Amino acid sequence: MQDGRTYLASASTVLGLAVMPVLCLMLSSCLSPVEETTTDNAVLMEYLREQYVVGVSDSYAAHGDPEQAQERLAVLGDEDPEAVVVEVAQSYVQRAEDPEKTRRLIELAQALGADEVFMEEYMIATAPTPTATNTSVPTSSPTQSPTSTATNPPVPTATNTLAPAPAATPTSAPVTPVPPREWDRRLDYFGDTVRLEEALVSPGQWYWRLIRTKWLEESGNHHIYVEVLDEHGDRSFGQTIVIEYGGSPHYETYPLPDKLGEEYAYNFVMADLLGSYNVYIGGGEPSDKIYGVGLGTRQDPYGTHHTCFFLTFQRTYQP
Repeated sequence: MQDGRTYLASASTVLGLAVMPVLCLMLSSCLSPVEETTTDNAVLMEYLREQYVVGVSDSYAAHGDPEQAQERLAVLGDEDPEAVVVEVAQSYVQRAEDPEKTRRLIELAQALGADEVFMEEYMIATAPTPTATNTSVPTSSPTQSPTSTATNPPVPTATNTLAPAPAATPTSAPVTPVPPREWDRRLDYFGDTVRLEEALVSPGQWYWRLIRTKWLEESGNHHIYVEVLDEHGDRSFGQTIVIEYGGSPHYETYPLPDKLGEEYAYNFVMADLLGSYNVYIGGGEPSDKIYGVGLGTRQDPYGTHHTCFFLTFQRTYQP
């Protein structure tokens, strides 16, 4: 049995499909030469058009069928359904509409191939992230000497006593918060096929943390994009990126400065299905590891659909 939300999403979309042509005919028959009436009709038509697109995005969120969504958007008569959804999504972002509805609009636009910057920024800004625990590294506190009283003690006779050795100054460890992890929640759809294995680290140890994961479903490209940052958030050149596939690891060097020019300085072309590629940072420090990336969509997880993974690792200190 479908849950309430799935039923409502399907029902609202079907109702929208049935009602839209009728409303168009009614409004067309009611048009008058009066300019104000024409303006009112245009505003109403724009509102109905927007609500129809929202209904299609609700249905897509429930069923994950981009082809069905395209068929339903074709009723609007626009040559570019992707641009229509992007337009409505941008309007929702600008008007600060309900975040869940806005995210569903953006997910539909991305499924249709849109890759606008504002959509990625909004998805990141509204994604729930775990609260980072800022555990401070304990520092040594000097023991205060007892306060002497204001009496005049007798002057002691001179003795050859050794002065105490100065206390060693403790080496200060970096106290930086662990960066939050932005995980594309759509990857949870694949269960254990696509999963994260966190690095095993001890307090006071440096490691490579996967801080950002973005999945581009139904993309023109089929790549793994990797960005490597140092502890300050700047690019960390010359690190080793490890891509495991075909039963063995393959070592790639993160580009030097003269190889840059892209948002993600390294990319790897995928040719195999989900579950085929594992990615982490090699070298002497531990690294988070993402398992099971590859081609495939939520609708057809084991079909050779082009898709892209965007991964960002950052060198992180474990408090």
